[in-house]
Amino acid sequence: MAKEKTDIRKDSLTIIRTTYRNNIELTNIADNKANILLSLNALMITFLIPIVLSNLDLIVERNIVLPLATLAITCLITIILAAMATRPYRMGKQHRSNGSSTKMSPFYFGNYYKMDVEDYAELFESTLENPSELKEYITLDLFHMGKGLGEKYAQVRTCYNVFMVGIVISIVATIIVFLV
Repeated sequence: MAKEKTDIRKDSLTIIRTTYRNNIELTNIADNKANILLSLNALMITFLIPIVLSNLDLIVERNIVLPLATLAITCLITIILAAMATRPYRMGKQHRSNGSSTKMSPFYFGNYYKMDVEDYAELFESTLENPSELKEYITLDLFHMGKGLGEKYAQVRTCYNVFMVGIVISIVATIIVFLV
């Protein structure tokens, strides 16, 4: 009986490595962007609170409570959204149901972080012995990694949108108050 060759070719391995590396780098970029927004808005609130409290009479007199409240709410919402974008992925199992059995990738930590070392070693060894299963798990891992990355970028984009819209509304409200 001829054995079917199912080893992963070198060019395929290069593509897989590049995809993993790109996903990790894009995750770092998204986390850095969210972290910048989180830090910037935390600083803005840190400076805004003492200034407002020490000049409360002047703020009420000049009727700039609404623009400052808008700015503070924008900062708070941006901080919450940025924190949500930088939090770790959900710790669910990444698996694929195959009719009667469920296959679990041994390469995603969410699948094995609660396993005993013996069970994990058995899963890992059986995966390495079966190249077609190995390809399936790599595909599954890349899919879930991409889905998580897409969610992260959507959250960061929402965070930036809230920040930009809030800042514009605050500035426009301030200009209107001073012109009226």
